[in-house]
Amino acid sequence: MIRMVFFAPYPEILPIIQQVFSERPDRDEFRYEVIQDFFNNPLDNINADVAIARGFTAHTMQKKGIICAELKVTGYDVIAAIDICLKLTPVKKIAVVGAYNMVYGSENAESIYPDIQITCYPILDEIRLEEMILKAVSDGNGAIVGGYTTVMIARKYDIPAVMIKSGREAVNNAIAEAKIAAEISFREKERGNEIANIMNYSFQGIMSTNRQGIVTFANSYCHTLLKDVKSSLIGHSIREYFPDVPVEPVISDGRKILADLQYYHGLPFLVNCVPIEGEYDNAGCVLTFQNAVQIQAEERQIRKKMHQSGFMAKYHFSQIVHNSPVMDAVIEDAVSFSYSDSNVLICGETGTGKELFAQSIHNSSPRRNNPFVAINCSALSESLLESELFGYVEGAFTGASKGGKTGFFEIAHRGTIFLDEIGDISPKLQSRLLRVLQEKEIIRLGNDSVIPVDVRVISATNKNLKEAVAKGEFRQDLLYRLDVLELNLPPLRKRGEDIALLLNHYIHFEHERTGCRLHAISQQALHELTHYPWPGNIREMKNFCERICILCQKECAQPEDVCRVLPELSDLSADRHLSAPSPARNVLEPPGNMPPVYDEPAEIRKALALFRNNRTQAAQYLRIHPSTLWRKMKKYGIL
Repeated sequence: MIRMVFFAPYPEILPIIQQVFSERPDRDEFRYEVIQDFFNNPLDNINADVAIARGFTAHTMQKKGIICAELKVTGYDVIAAIDICLKLTPVKKIAVVGAYNMVYGSENAESIYPDIQITCYPILDEIRLEEMILKAVSDGNGAIVGGYTTVMIARKYDIPAVMIKSGREAVNNAIAEAKIAAEISFREKERGNEIANIMNYSFQGIMSTNRQGIVTFANSYCHTLLKDVKSSLIGHSIREYFPDVPVEPVISDGRKILADLQYYHGLPFLVNCVPIEGEYDNAGCVLTFQNAVQIQAEERQIRKKMHQSGFMAKYHFSQIVHNSPVMDAVIEDAVSFSYSDSNVLICGETGTGKELFAQSIHNSSPRRNNPFVAINCSALSESLLESELFGYVEGAFTGASKGGKTGFFEIAHRGTIFLDEIGDISPKLQSRLLRVLQEKEIIRLGNDSVIPVDVRVISATNKNLKEAVAKGEFRQDLLYRLDVLELNLPPLRKRGEDIALLLNHYIHFEHERTGCRLHAISQQALHELTHYPWPGNIREMKNFCERICILCQKECAQPEDVCRVLPELSDLSADRHLSAPSPARNVLEPPGNMPPVYDEPAEIRKALALFRNNRTQAAQYLRIHPSTLWRKMKKYGIL
């Protein structure tokens, strides 16, 4: 619906305006009001989308920037008024007096009236209308033709006068132009509102200026940044806020100021200033600015989120392949641990899947949507591990990154940090780690400010930390902090029911991944593999499956294929055959000149002590295979 106000130039036109509106096919699109125009109309409080006016009023609206369609006066309208004037008064000189946009060019009517002198007196200021009428009379004109106000003033001086009227066609054309102007205005306002919303929702201050550097637009965020500015920025010189920005060269020479550090009342701002290109010359400039402190804070936040995006746990309990009851019990305990927020210590030999369980506990815990950060404590030196765990500030040490670095404890905030091989950290780091666990806060290297952290710690080890505590190699108080919940992962040799299942699982995985020919292991080969101790546990088994898939060119691997890939299996089978009990000999034959009967467990312990627990050298000394030694150690409980 278009709201329209029609300023009627004279009372007699009111019925014509109403008739034209009623006859238009688009009349339902208008809500109009007709107002009688008057002399020197101030045009206050026009509550409409578009206005229609004639003469001085139309000219004034255009000057004020009011959306207006002009009720135009045609040459026919002027000639009709002159014709009426000649019928009323037989004069030889007629003056056409009125607004410039209404009467200019009226003297061309002389071609129609060769015996009459017609003079045009156009003016721009309605205040001078009376003065111009008197001048026309002093010039010898016997009658006046013009608008409604012109006729009223002329009659005051008893000067014959005839009013120029507008017909239905002129009224209809004015309404059509007003409709087009209103629709254009609506589109411009919609576009302007869209741009204003974009500007106002921008998280940087945006100003535009004219050629003189006076602010013509400022978004709302300018007041957020320039907190002490309470009044509107529009109309003020941009130099009041950023006096050191070279605005003149930007506007006059087209220079661009990018990423320039400026200060406003001691606050640092990063300023950009570029010219606004006009049709013939630069029309002004656009200046954008941001708080430099906020930029630094956002940069830290972005860096932290980028770190977080790479620290996510991938595994779940459902991905743990098993059939054995012992693994059912371990998983049941781990699931229970995941509901708690206490620290967990995972104990197990290398390759038993400690990180797999750590990730599964995290993904089943309330912290699942936050970072999971894993670090191997034995893979880094003491100084490097310290900087990685706790972070550092710029200049903390030689080679420190510019801007410092966020530590893993900060990155893992509200998530989980997994400390693998925790038994290998130095006493110094043990002390720092103890403080983090006790106080829930860290201090970056080279800094003195405390940063609170909310992190759950899951640690893992393949060592006996209680023995390390007894030897003074590990802090007892730290162990108590880490070992709130303990999870012991069984080695693969204690998961007999799972060996065949896991072998088939990894063979199938390699078959799908590489397209190899092998896709199964025979029952005889599986029987041999189930008796292998798998000292490297799952990791060794995965490597074995990858090797046999490459080397075996059969669809089903036989025992000889398995022994080719795993030579230790052949030695183990031979030892198993040689060590089978017989009536004549059921004890380990002593090496050298030892008596035939001796204490077997004691000799094994002695050999291990002699070679500092090196099973390979101990087995050579005892003249048995390492696998046989390993089985006997299990038999006698020698760990």
